Amino acid sequence: MKKLNLWLFMSLFVAAFTLSACGDDDDKPADTNPLFGRWESKEPLKVDIVKVSYAFTIGADKSVKFEYRMRNNDGVLHNGYNRYGTYVEDGKKITVNYIKFERVSGDQDTFDQPEQFVYTYKIENGRLFISGDDDTNGQVLQNFEFVKK
Repeated sequence: MKKLNLWLFMSLFVAAFTLSACGDDDDKPADTNPLFGRWESKEPLKVDIVKVSYAFTIGADKSVKFEYRMRNNDGVLHNGYNRYGTYVEDGKKITVNYIKFERVSGDQDTFDQPEQFVYTYKIENGRLFISGDDDTNGQVLQNFEFVKK
């Protein structure tokens, strides 16, 4: 009888651990696309008496945030905004559709029609290089360099 109880107990013990290991909670592998993450301009661009910096946050969920900051030479924030949207990646090209605009002062606006930007990019030695055009008003971004933060 003791052997039967011991055998039954051990069978239940093993079954409990076996069944608990079969759950559907396995860790999903992290997305390894090197484009994903926060990228900041390597150095602020000096334009007259201000310094301009840029940042992109590119998500695996197809979200994108573009940040623009203008500071005086003492580092005090003078102006800035954020743009939010979604993107489609096609090889080394990203088409971004911005749908929301937010000033650093807190004012917000949504676009009646998404503002579309088309960027080409390359990642080299931990740096992101972007160039492209703005289909809405002809602005051109030329070889901006970003580092991952």
